[in-house]
Amino acid sequence: MEDLKNIVARNLAACRKEAGLTQLQLAEKLNYSDKAISKWERGDSLPDLTVLYELACLYGVTLDYLVAEHADKRPVLYGKLKKRTHIFVTVMSSLLVWFIATLLFSLLYLFQAQAEGQWLLFIWALPVNGILLVVFAGIWGNRVLRTLAVSFLVWTTALALFFTLPMQNAWLVFVVAAPLQVLAVFWFFLRAQKAKIK
Repeated sequence: MEDLKNIVARNLAACRKEAGLTQLQLAEKLNYSDKAISKWERGDSLPDLTVLYELACLYGVTLDYLVAEHADKRPVLYGKLKKRTHIFVTVMSSLLVWFIATLLFSLLYLFQAQAEGQWLLFIWALPVNGILLVVFAGIWGNRVLRTLAVSFLVWTTALALFFTLPMQNAWLVFVVAAPLQVLAVFWFFLRAQKAKIK
């Protein structure tokens, strides 16, 4: 059993380093404490099977790779490629939102030359883009990215409402957005505390 712990410890440490993650960054991704990660990498304890599987998926290796001894000490990870793919998909999706906004603006301009407020399409493209960022940060990102994406969504929605609402006191939407921002930050710290407890 000691040999298995040491093999898994070496493989986990090598994979984490090759992926360019610190123990704290990995802990955030897994919702564990960095102390637990350190114990696994020292061979003091083994992660349970579900966590080991999650680690294998994160690093882009097989479960067998994590528990077997290797002559080559540097693992070939597909995690960096995944990260680039995630960034590429996020950027392309954002560009698609702006393309659609530009297309709609152009069509409105061509068919309704005197239409007012068509510039609002670009303002409303911001919260739509924010929704995409929240979704992608929820799937691929860590707590910090999720919190930043939610903050972007809150404030861009407030901005869009401010320009769209035909009232004198439209600035009150920013007053409503402020507590939502505070809630997002509290949620971030609550999740951070929960991760430390694990």
